[in-house]
Amino acid sequence: MGLEINGASTPETALINGIYNKAQDYASKLLNSDDLDFARYLDKNYNSVDTDKDNTLSKNEIAAATVRNQRNEELKKLLEKHDVNELIDNIDKNQDGKITKDETNPDSNVADILKSSLREIRTTKDFGLAAQNFTLNMCKNYYANTTLTSLATNAVSCLV
Repeated sequence: MGLEINGASTPETALINGIYNKAQDYASKLLNSDDLDFARYLDKNYNSVDTDKDNTLSKNEIAAATVRNQRNEELKKLLEKHDVNELIDNIDKNQDGKITKDETNPDSNVADILKSSLREIRTTKDFGLAAQNFTLNMCKNYYANTTLTSLATNAVSCLV
């Protein structure tokens, strides 16, 4: 399935669809799977972790939840390899010290990234820059580390 905006299909939309499909093909190589797994854990348990019901997860709430759920095998494996604060910092995209529901589900931002890329192509007519920015935003959205992000944006630069 491709992106269809306002019921119309344009060459720009086709380009964005092509880039998106390629990004999906390579997503597993770009993802930091431990960060993604921790984000999915938080997403699945969001309501029980958010003890003060303010619709954000603080570091204290997350730390308390990891202690409560030490029997969870997936969580246990993640915490053996990583400090919980490191995982939180990697998921906290805006670095405000709290995790929102959108930050735990990277797929929730994909449509906005695609639409932003389409707007950029339409306004600047610079497909190369738009493709690089799209790649950068997708890498950031899916918790790719700086090395992989750099490799991905350099690869896109070579392709365009």
